[in-house]
Amino acid sequence: MRTHTHTVLWALAEKDIQFTKYEVDVANDEHFSEWFLELNPRGELPVLQKGLMIVPGSGRILDFLEEKFPASKSLRLPLTADKKLASLKTTLDKLPIGVLTVGSFLHPNSVVSPKSPFVQPVRYTILERDESVSSRLRSYAESFPAFSNVLLKKAEFHERKREVLASSQYYASLLAGIDDFLAEVETLLAKVSTTEWIAGDSCTLVDIGLGCLLYRLYVLGLEDRFWTGGKKPALEKYFRRILPSDNFQSTLPTKTTLLKTIWLNTPSTYKAGIAAFSFSSMIIGSTLLKR
Repeated sequence: MRTHTHTVLWALAEKDIQFTKYEVDVANDEHFSEWFLELNPRGELPVLQKGLMIVPGSGRILDFLEEKFPASKSLRLPLTADKKLASLKTTLDKLPIGVLTVGSFLHPNSVVSPKSPFVQPVRYTILERDESVSSRLRSYAESFPAFSNVLLKKAEFHERKREVLASSQYYASLLAGIDDFLAEVETLLAKVSTTEWIAGDSCTLVDIGLGCLLYRLYVLGLEDRFWTGGKKPALEKYFRRILPSDNFQSTLPTKTTLLKTIWLNTPSTYKAGIAAFSFSSMIIGSTLLKR
């Protein structure tokens, strides 16, 4: 699940808005299919549809939910909130989470213990697909002329991104920038250690953005670098408090979904190895039982 999609799902849960979810098959480029490009020509998730209205992008969707559902719980910062929190949200919205994710695959020495679904076979598949995304986008641009300009620009962006990400120096600077940002968050959290959320007793869009960022860093295996082991105790306490909350948990994929994601994104060579291991285990088990 992409972080921007995660923020919208969490906001919907907090506001108790009923909706129907459609899971786009990103692994097979469904977000670059013609029907999806008609919803969002950039081919990006998430997209919200309410009647004939189409709202693409997490930022616009979150604003839409606040404006069109005034009777539900507001997630805006209270007027009395520290002004630094508004700046915090602006920074959260600009963080290159996708670049950070792919970079962690290209530079595995930066992570310690990646969690599902980012286990090794899946990381390999994502890297392989990311390497070919520019050529696939150019192919889709030819197939769907109405969207060719946007798709070709995305292809150029991915080419530059991959080239930049190959630099360990660049990725180290990106991690350092995130560490500086989280250090600012640590300072703010230390001041409000008696409240459940960063701006008081109620969840806000800042909490949602920050919580989703921390969860992505956690599943990538970067928590030891940024906050565990006494590095940022207030941040660690905050994340531990968010993780088991009902609304946050309701947004996470089930174990079955995670296993399906891992299996579908596992290269055939890995699957063959798993099958061979399982078959050998069955033979050995059968032999032992006979004995």
